[in-house]
Order: sequence, then C-alpha cells, then structure tokens
Amino acid sequence: MSTSVTLLLAAVCPTADTLHWLSADHGAGPVLDLLDGLGWAIVDIPEANVHATSPDGCVYVG
Repeated sequence: MSTSVTLLLAAVCPTADTLHWLSADHGAGPVLDLLDGLGWAIVDIPEANVHATSPDGCVYVG
C-alpha cells in the first residue's frame, strides 16, 4: 500500500477549527476512559505515568 506524505500529515494534524477538547481541565481521565472503552491496554506505573497500547498493538500513547 502506498500513501502520500501529504495525506498522512492531513490525517494526524487537524486544524485549530476542528479541535474538540475531551476535558476542559486538560486531565487525562476522559481520554483514558475513551481508550479503555475502545479496548486499549492501559497501565499506570508508580511514577504517575500512564501507558496505553491499541488493541492491534500498532499505536502507543504514553
């Protein structure tokens, strides 16, 4: 499969007009709830860091 760099950048870089914040206080709770609901594996470690991996293992958020 071949995808242009322009197409990839457009997919991951939304414009300011299309941004919608999940949390007004910028807390991670709503995002973690969303990822958990989508089946992501979520691990929090004692240093207060949180790591999440997509169900297919292709995406990591930390």
